[in-house]
Amino acid sequence: MINGLQRHLNQRELNALTLLLFLAVVPHFFNLSIWISLFFGAAVALRLFFNRQKNPFPKRWLMTILTLIALINLFIQYPIPFFRTAAVALLVSMLGLKLLEVKQRRDLYVVVFLGYFTLITQFLYRQDMLLAIYAFTVLLGLTAILVETSRHQPSGSLLAPVREALKLILQAVPVMIILFVFFPRLSGPLWNLGLGDESAVTGLSDKIRPGAISQLSQSREVAFRVHFEGAAPPPNQRYWRGPIFWDTDGVEWNLGRELPTRELTLNLGKEQYHYNVILEPTQQKWLFALDLPNRLPAETRITPDFQLKRREAVNQRVSYSVSSSPVYNTGDIYEDEWIRGLTLPDSITPRMEQLVSRWQRQGSSPADVVNQALSFFRQEPFYYTLLPPLVEENPADQFLFDTRRGFCEHYATSFTLLMRVAGIPARVVTGYQGGEINPMGDYLIVRQSDAHAWSEVWLEGQGWVRVDPTAAVAPERIERTFDFDLTGDQIGTPISFDIPESDFLKDLARQVRWGFDAINTGWHRWVLGYTHDRQSDLMQKLGLEFLKGQYLAFAMIGLTAIIMLIIGIYLWRTSREKVDAIQAAYLHFCKKLARRGVERAPSEGPQDFAKRATKARPDLKMEIHKITRLYIALRYGQVNSKAQQQQLQRLIRGFKA
Repeated sequence: MINGLQRHLNQRELNALTLLLFLAVVPHFFNLSIWISLFFGAAVALRLFFNRQKNPFPKRWLMTILTLIALINLFIQYPIPFFRTAAVALLVSMLGLKLLEVKQRRDLYVVVFLGYFTLITQFLYRQDMLLAIYAFTVLLGLTAILVETSRHQPSGSLLAPVREALKLILQAVPVMIILFVFFPRLSGPLWNLGLGDESAVTGLSDKIRPGAISQLSQSREVAFRVHFEGAAPPPNQRYWRGPIFWDTDGVEWNLGRELPTRELTLNLGKEQYHYNVILEPTQQKWLFALDLPNRLPAETRITPDFQLKRREAVNQRVSYSVSSSPVYNTGDIYEDEWIRGLTLPDSITPRMEQLVSRWQRQGSSPADVVNQALSFFRQEPFYYTLLPPLVEENPADQFLFDTRRGFCEHYATSFTLLMRVAGIPARVVTGYQGGEINPMGDYLIVRQSDAHAWSEVWLEGQGWVRVDPTAAVAPERIERTFDFDLTGDQIGTPISFDIPESDFLKDLARQVRWGFDAINTGWHRWVLGYTHDRQSDLMQKLGLEFLKGQYLAFAMIGLTAIIMLIIGIYLWRTSREKVDAIQAAYLHFCKKLARRGVERAPSEGPQDFAKRATKARPDLKMEIHKITRLYIALRYGQVNSKAQQQQLQRLIRGFKA
């Protein structure tokens, strides 16, 4: 008799296993080197080829060559084998090799559990809901393979093992929920290994180059989402503060050295906005908040120029809560801020100085000069365009007097230089402006296309004041978000802010986009965003605030043990009821034979009893063997369907000894 673990798999089982393992690796094709993906694809193709052969197992020499190819491929693509992606590439290559080696059921168990582990590694790169649904579907299929290959006979329907697998997974749901709710939350997720391998993202840079933000504004990628406690601020107050730029060589602006730490003196208005931000990865340390933040997230500090900075870079999606005051006065200016805010590059031209002199003659105060500058942008033929003409020698001078076509960074940087020429301390602020309200989730979506730059000037008695020269040229940019095609046909073509006519298909697509984003945001907020603070709040609401640290772990272990005990008792009682029904039917069969003089001994097994009974009653040989085989399969084998139990009872009722 062949051991069940040594039974060879049939072609249907091998094909199903190959397909499911391929699906388990597919998302990694976007994460790994193309050569690793091609190697795994070749292994899958070979497996499918061998499945159609009389002998579906490759020779040892071929496996040796493939193993050498896999190792060489790995070392060429990932010379340093300690990064996350290198480890995943090794796992995928091993899975491809092991798939080719699958012969018996015990090999299948190994490769299926490798498939489970490969599914888990998908979440090292992404944790969105679509991936979770996809991973669950593949998990269900792999579990169904285990169920199917554990049967004594192949199931008649492909749905039968899937249903059994789904039952098994659903039995684990209560334990999963307990582990999720009560497992002590860490400051970061378990998959944040800190091993480098950071994925590329789009976002604001630590430099401002001509055209940088205009290129970013062509992206519809989400920068962050915001949930407000109450109504959202009006569009003209949605300035999301990010990096602050002080230093320039006349072409490029840099962050420069950070201002020394000092006590901030702020005079804030009574109106405040409280909100939660879900920020996408930026690979930078700065966070974004409305002007002007006054309540900071944990492990965050505010710089003297009011930037929010984390201790670590944002290498994965983070959630934080902030409060901001739209009305504020930052007070006096420090000497180092005064010096840096007035530093000029060598690119200042005579016509820039003459322009500023004219404003100074027409106005008596710095505030008047600021207003004169805004009037200049408003009245002269300036245009707001996504594709400004290329300027290299002196961007500010050429923009102000020659091209007069630019995006927000052109207006902000040139305005800042003009203010410095006028003796008014000024700096450039980058971030995002605006955002799209998602009515299905009642939250704000801020996209990369909302990237923006503006200026801040220091005025006596007011402190640092936000001035947005873009609003003077294109006020529509501030009043509503970009929800239209920004691409222009030619360089210098002004952006049209005309709202397009309503279109059914576009409106439907927008509704679908909103709906999906709302669902995905809920997933990130309540599942991935279940942090230590949220866990503490939940324990407090449940009256379990005493469960902290080790006590929370003990509660998790205790509840898990109780749930598993309840499930175990239920399954034991259910299986006992089935066994008792089978045993009762067989005992009734034995009684029928006993009435004809063939009595079963207490220590006699069903096979030995059947042999003795057929010798005594050869006329009943066929019926006795049929009933005995079915009883053994139900009681001791892997066959336990309700239909077969009913068949056994029907055969015994019709048996006449």
